[in-house]
Amino acid sequence: MLENQVRELRRRCHMSQTQLASLVNVSRQTIQSIESGSVIPSTLISLRLARVFGVSVEEIFREQHDVPSKVAFLGDEELELGDRVIVAQIDGKQVAHRAAFQLGQHIPTAPQANIVTQRLDGDQVELAHFGRDEMMAWTILCGCDPSLGLLASHASNAHVSSPVYWINADNGKAARLLSKGSIQIAAIHQPSSTPVSTQTCNGISEPCYRIHLASWELGWVVKRGNPCGFSDAFDLAGGKIRLVNRPVGAGARTLLDERLSAFGVMPDTVAQYSWTVAGHTQVAMAIEAGVADVGIAIAGVATAMHLDFIPIQEEQCELWLPKRHFQQSGVQRMLDSLSSDVFRWDLARFGPYNTKHTGSFDERYSLGKAPLNP
Repeated sequence: MLENQVRELRRRCHMSQTQLASLVNVSRQTIQSIESGSVIPSTLISLRLARVFGVSVEEIFREQHDVPSKVAFLGDEELELGDRVIVAQIDGKQVAHRAAFQLGQHIPTAPQANIVTQRLDGDQVELAHFGRDEMMAWTILCGCDPSLGLLASHASNAHVSSPVYWINADNGKAARLLSKGSIQIAAIHQPSSTPVSTQTCNGISEPCYRIHLASWELGWVVKRGNPCGFSDAFDLAGGKIRLVNRPVGAGARTLLDERLSAFGVMPDTVAQYSWTVAGHTQVAMAIEAGVADVGIAIAGVATAMHLDFIPIQEEQCELWLPKRHFQQSGVQRMLDSLSSDVFRWDLARFGPYNTKHTGSFDERYSLGKAPLNP
């Protein structure tokens, strides 16, 4: 475990990463990785760096040990010894969230990640992290749409010192974490024709900026060619077609129950009704793997996994950002990425997403009377 002074020495010499990379005969990305601590350079590159800076190798690199640090844990998930976590600075507190291994999310590495070494009294844990004076502070984005992982990747790649982490969770959990101060941003989606209700907001009572992410179609996902001949919820009666469901609180779960009720289908007659998965991607994966025949998800995941899609309704997703978090540098950088041409271009091709209003703000605070004035 090494701590390096490459960034400090480069800045002292008034060099850009590109200039230093040219002198050392490596790529700019390699210099960026060395400075962040995610790559340990070879002996040859270390010697070249020492020659460029006019110092010894020992002055550039030195061994570091784990540095214990206590943080408050305010997330929903229990932490166990050895868990890898990321840490966000929220309202003057360090909040730890487990770094889940899931599709569409990169695995945080040292020095981005921290490891749980001890459970303390109350809601605190002790962490060990890669020997840096300060832990990297994350911006936490929570919601169920896979495009949030794309946004987190764009923001993190553009600003390596202000990474964004996506927690895959349904509407209910995202709103709950936001209301308790465990995350900075919640992604809330609802039918485009339906205004956001206080029930959807699940206890969010403070003024929030509502920033448009995208619109999409929500509907039934089935195997390519629709071998079960599925058309709508009435086909689930009798238990011959296997369902993959979403948890209570998810918009897809609410829509499913509405469709079943509309056709008089009782949930206990639906095969695998009680089996739930965390997000849209997991719904598509279950169908692609053959362990379910149908589920409700967004059109984008069906397209990405070469499945067929039967639309039900258009939905829109907004990023709910409490006013008190708006000026945070990490949040601002994420919003810059959200509004960028390259992200909008990428999102439109990530699936059938409507990006016409991506990055636009609601005219007024949600759940508040003050006019929006970023």
